[in-house]
Amino acid sequence: MLIKFDDGTPISLEQMLLAKEKRVVNQQSVLTLYQHPIISLSLVIPGAIKNSSGAKYLFNEAIKALHKCFLKNNITIIDEKHYCDITGYEAIFSINYCAEKLKQYCINIENSHPLGRLWDIDVIDPVTKKSLSRVLFANQPRQCLVCDDIAKVCGRAKRHSINEVFIAIEKKIQNFQQS
Repeated sequence: MLIKFDDGTPISLEQMLLAKEKRVVNQQSVLTLYQHPIISLSLVIPGAIKNSSGAKYLFNEAIKALHKCFLKNNITIIDEKHYCDITGYEAIFSINYCAEKLKQYCINIENSHPLGRLWDIDVIDPVTKKSLSRVLFANQPRQCLVCDDIAKVCGRAKRHSINEVFIAIEKKIQNFQQS
């Protein structure tokens, strides 16, 4: 299967910011409606193209990983919504489960799944309406896709070209498909 990340439409920074605002509105709506923790899934895709065949593949694999975790741990899904827009793929799950335990499961998926580093799986507490931080669970900040440094440090310093990052992403996908 050929995985591509350049077969979509580039978006502007304004479109991306509007998509983030829309995600927050969707999250708050689901929190208000069900009053249970939510899992908010998005992808770690650099560059201006967020909706591509490669992004769709990563999204589908993330959904599979989450469903496998839910099944394994007898976790009840109250509601599940998928969003596909020019700004990328997202999902919001309302879950009848302890927010802290959900976050631990999601951190485990991000840390242990071969593609987990390419997913951003947030857990939002229904009481505080805030995302639970990885740091609260004694986890290190996310590692750069290219080197061993902290991802935010490399991103802010623009240490790696988008091409280098996509090569690292493609390598992760190839390794996953061959395993």
